[in-house]
Amino acid sequence: MGTLISMGIIVIAALLPYAVACADETHKTATAAHLYQVSCSGCHGREARGDGPVSPFLTVDVPDLTRIAARRGGVFPDEEIFKIVDGQADLRSHGPRHMPVWGYEFFGDDPDDEAAHRQATEMVERLVEYLRSIQRAE
Repeated sequence: MGTLISMGIIVIAALLPYAVACADETHKTATAAHLYQVSCSGCHGREARGDGPVSPFLTVDVPDLTRIAARRGGVFPDEEIFKIVDGQADLRSHGPRHMPVWGYEFFGDDPDDEAAHRQATEMVERLVEYLRSIQRAE
């Protein structure tokens, strides 16, 4: 099991530069679907069903993001999902956080840059909108 965890960490470390590339100018205006594919599909899969190429190496089940609303009685919880993606949600009761904190990854290096903060927030909002758009009832 330790080998699987080590391999998972190596795979995540190898994929992180691609995800961080989202912070460049090209990705700040990317479509929500493209942003999802670059930032999330490694773990959650191209179709967002929790079957990305990194998922077998993780020690937690990767959720099917197309069923968020179905798991919540048909209501998509925009604010909750924003906080999870942004990194504001307190997930300690679920154990260590395996998902990158995209609010920080999209933000950049200058903590006082208000324009960068707005852009990072907009990118997270686009991801939330995309996730809302791919919900399935089945």
